[in-house]
Amino acid sequence: MDSQRLLLWAGRFGVQEEFMSALNFRHFECKESASERETLLAAARDVMLDVDAANAFLDTDELKDEVWKSYGTTIREANIGSIPLFVFNVPAIGKVGGPLRKGTGSPIIINGSMDPETFLQVFTQLRSELLAHSSR
Repeated sequence: MDSQRLLLWAGRFGVQEEFMSALNFRHFECKESASERETLLAAARDVMLDVDAANAFLDTDELKDEVWKSYGTTIREANIGSIPLFVFNVPAIGKVGGPLRKGTGSPIIINGSMDPETFLQVFTQLRSELLAHSSR
């Protein structure tokens, strides 16, 4: 919630895109949680916003109603019901099963909100197992 509020607040100073880029960099590249005030204020500092003013803003409830309204509108308009769950079933290597399919193997299951590195690891693992299986 606070990250969305501060994003809107940064827009008042014409640096909304820059703030979002700085926050994304800190969250995804530096592994700093976008939910933590320290991360939010560091991103504000990165784009030359007044950090004391940003901190004071976060102490208020300002823009909370706007953010909640935006969440509701986005969810309804995009027909979003949940974060996706990815189930990788690969019968050739015995990975068949999961919450939506019966099977005796163990598929790889990951939440759609996982980081790109996790997806890359899954694809790399599956590729290796498939190559090893096909060379038999």
